[in-house]
Amino acid sequence: MKKNKRRIIIDICHPAEVHHFKHVYWELRKRGWVILFAAKRKDVVVNLLAAYRLPYVVFSESKKGILHKVLHLPIELWRFANIVRRFRPTFIFSNLSIHSSWVSFLFRVTHIAFIDTEHRRLLDYVTLPFAHVKLTPRAYGRHLGKNHFRYNGNHEIAYLHPKRFQPDESIRQQLGLTRDEKYVILRFVGWQAFHDAGLHGLDPAKKMLLVKELARERTVLISAETALPEELLPYKLKTPVERLHDVLAFADAYIGEGGTMASEAACLGTPAIYLNTLRLGYVEEESRFGLLQQFARLDDQSLSAIMNTHKSQAHQQAVQRFWREQIDVSDFIVRFVDTFPRCLYQPVGAMGSTSDHQKEHHGDLSKQYAKELKEAGNVAK
Repeated sequence: MKKNKRRIIIDICHPAEVHHFKHVYWELRKRGWVILFAAKRKDVVVNLLAAYRLPYVVFSESKKGILHKVLHLPIELWRFANIVRRFRPTFIFSNLSIHSSWVSFLFRVTHIAFIDTEHRRLLDYVTLPFAHVKLTPRAYGRHLGKNHFRYNGNHEIAYLHPKRFQPDESIRQQLGLTRDEKYVILRFVGWQAFHDAGLHGLDPAKKMLLVKELARERTVLISAETALPEELLPYKLKTPVERLHDVLAFADAYIGEGGTMASEAACLGTPAIYLNTLRLGYVEEESRFGLLQQFARLDDQSLSAIMNTHKSQAHQQAVQRFWREQIDVSDFIVRFVDTFPRCLYQPVGAMGSTSDHQKEHHGDLSKQYAKELKEAGNVAK
């Protein structure tokens, strides 16, 4: 396949990936790159793409259960391959999905994988060999061989760095909260991802217990990937999806099963409790800084920690220490791509990256957006 220069397909399989790459899109767009988001319809992915006016095509519906995912894989591969064939990208960005890995190999397109999850070893056997470059946070706990580069940050910092995001306190009014009213965010996940196989979260009784205990002292708002039981519906968070980070920033605490949102809360200065057995390098780094705590289950010990988790001056000082060691991750990605392949042999050390194999308010883009949206429609046909 003949590739067009300076063209990128960004593979989106999870809402957090929209945030991860939105600033990269805006910055690279200014430098003349043409970019298309190819998305699975999962949770609020499409809502976010539309809210941020990002040019996208939907190539698949997210399936529940490992069996359904495997049976649907040939259709996903076929549709994604058609998008790549028509768009003719220079690069494919992904979080190391199967379809990006295999299709990039088929069409000889450079695949840059952004990886932060250590516990997907089985999936890595069928994807890692097809990633030309692996970019991971510094705290990532595995070595991925040739062209594995680490940077001082994590995925969440790509969109929550102070240069990229400033929280808007008007969210309190939108939520119907007073200026001094303390609230907590609860997050329940769906446990449907490939890497969630065999795992489960809090049962309904434990969820109800947690809500009742927290509601004694603070307002409770629940974000959930799946439908909530009727008794928890009054606590459901109702706000535009693109304002979730404003909600997190002004919360008194975050408690949940989701590692991404726990990390987002930590980056935003909100103390977090991560209820999950999965160990993640970036979460453990934030834990070392005192930004969050992790517990495998809800029991007397973790419930006591949850009830005593509040914002404090000591916590804010820990947040400041954390930020002194982080880089602007979106800027790192933009410069890495813009200097490729030179960056493979001359690591961008000034941006805080290292290579394992060498040593351990964007501008007005409405016209461009309309043009890219039209092209996205042509690609999807």
